[in-house]
Amino acid sequence: MDQKNPYSRRLVVANSDADIAVTMWEGNGPQILLIHGIGSSSGDFANVVPALSEFCQPITLDLRGHGDSSRPDHGYHYDDYVRDLDRVLEELDLEHPIVLGHSLGGIITLLWAGAHPETAQAFIVEDSPLRSGASFASFFDGWLTLNALPEDQVRTWYTGENPSWSDAILDQRAHDMVNTSRTAIEELRDLSLSGQGLDTAGDLSMITVPLLFLHGDPDAGSMVHPDDLVAFDAQVPQAEIVRIAGAGHNIHRSHAEEWVSQVRAFTARSSCP
Repeated sequence: MDQKNPYSRRLVVANSDADIAVTMWEGNGPQILLIHGIGSSSGDFANVVPALSEFCQPITLDLRGHGDSSRPDHGYHYDDYVRDLDRVLEELDLEHPIVLGHSLGGIITLLWAGAHPETAQAFIVEDSPLRSGASFASFFDGWLTLNALPEDQVRTWYTGENPSWSDAILDQRAHDMVNTSRTAIEELRDLSLSGQGLDTAGDLSMITVPLLFLHGDPDAGSMVHPDDLVAFDAQVPQAEIVRIAGAGHNIHRSHAEEWVSQVRAFTARSSCP
């Protein structure tokens, strides 16, 4: 726990089958809601929350099936996550926040944005895949394999794959992966392989507020196909698309300083007068 950033933690009754754990951090500036990816938790952003608190008021949540939130037997489709987000924003009375999502969190962010194009102050998406299909099967198979292993073995695997990560990040990542609902990974896998993703989500051109899309390099592990960025740029013309050179899928972990710098600058540009 970072003593410089006191927080309050609560459960939000999102829907009949799930309570969502929410952490509200003290900070300065606009409220920013952070949504993690599959196999993670709100702790995923622990390494960047102190820096964000200098210019924002961070709010983190655990998606259903993750962290301290409920783990229903089923109900891990995109619509379920979007409804949970609706309830969290309503319960916390967040009328005009910045919403930031990584990976699955970014997909949820964009789907919610399409239904509420002018509600948020701004959107930030970090390396979220803009297509679905069989090309992602290996990712899901890998997550399912890790999910079934003992935590110490998962940590060893992440250490080998990400030697630059700190011990705290490695501990958090391994803990989150083995404690994620297996059904959450399986249902998302089925959705993606059946061709249900942002590429079939409908018209995102209705989003009119500022939007920042951060992505890494495919050779380093980014899940964003370059051709999809061209189509996204045409569909959401006000979006700022920024490549973090040398970064993979987990930009806020591997390139935290540059990630924070981009978020800080974008927040300053998009803040209401």
